[in-house]
Amino acid sequence: MAILNDLQALFAQCPVLQEFAPRTDQLETDAEGYTILPTGSTALRQDMIGAVTWQYNFVLAATRMSADDVMRLDNCNFLERLQNWVQEQNRNGVTLTDAEFISLTASDGGLSEWDENYQYGVYKIQGALIYEKE
Repeated sequence: MAILNDLQALFAQCPVLQEFAPRTDQLETDAEGYTILPTGSTALRQDMIGAVTWQYNFVLAATRMSADDVMRLDNCNFLERLQNWVQEQNRNGVTLTDAEFISLTASDGGLSEWDENYQYGVYKIQGALIYEKE
């Protein structure tokens, strides 16, 4: 799917994620990395000439070391930097392969799960890309 490819290319440029190995629809819970998990698309509206405005929903999840309070604080700062970067991309606009960009958002960042030894945490952010396509 072109939209997922576009999102992967976009997040590959994110300085906050540069140290992590990217994955698609998969995430290790005991090694650092990140993934984009598609969660579905919704048609928001259609204009009179047939162009459809879509919302592509996704979760960006990153596994990070979380063994102590210092690491967990750094992980909270990581989420804030990531959300700020997404908002910057929203202001600048995002190049899409075969659609017209409207907006990109990231929200609700937080810890979602631990590995069995409580050494790694999975941190997730809800994302939405709104675009128009004829």
